[in-house]
Amino acid sequence: MIAAALFVAAAAQAQPAAVDMGLSVKWASCNLGATAPHESGDYFAWGETQQKQTYDRNTYAFNGDGPYGFVKYNERFILNRQLDAEDDVVQARLGGGWRTPTFTEANELVHECDWTWTESDGVQGYRIESRKNGNSIFLPAAGYMEGDELNYHGTAGRYWTATRHPYHPQCAMNIFFSEAFYYAYFYDRFRGYPVRPVCE
Repeated sequence: MIAAALFVAAAAQAQPAAVDMGLSVKWASCNLGATAPHESGDYFAWGETQQKQTYDRNTYAFNGDGPYGFVKYNERFILNRQLDAEDDVVQARLGGGWRTPTFTEANELVHECDWTWTESDGVQGYRIESRKNGNSIFLPAAGYMEGDELNYHGTAGRYWTATRHPYHPQCAMNIFFSEAFYYAYFYDRFRGYPVRPVCE
């Protein structure tokens, strides 16, 4: 684990390049908060639009007295529950039709593309190449924030989608990978993950 002090105020970001992978949406060429594909960018808890020093249950914006200990996105057995626009950090930062991908869109990236573990500008991650048109993006192994620590930077990646888990409201869906595997998964909403934007 690597100690990290990653807090910066959210700011407008220049529009990234939109890469047409022949899928239902176009994928940004870099992470939110990054200026190049190999950069990690910024880390956010699910549904939050600001970075912070510490990522845990107590600092989570929706922590409270509602069901499952949350005051929002706490309904049970709701399929395809997506982030409201006001809680989508990509829409807040980029506008212009950009947003956080849904779980379905993340699954397209996992199942309809070829993933190759490689290095870009000295950073480990996956080159993801479309089987439909050969275009590709690079997802760096940016790790994730838990508490005030940056974990698994350079060896693993977890990227938020806009979709909450349908049966476990305390969790949201994400892309999860290391050199050995890659798949769409779910984890606790309060952890800080990077986001790769998409647009129509």
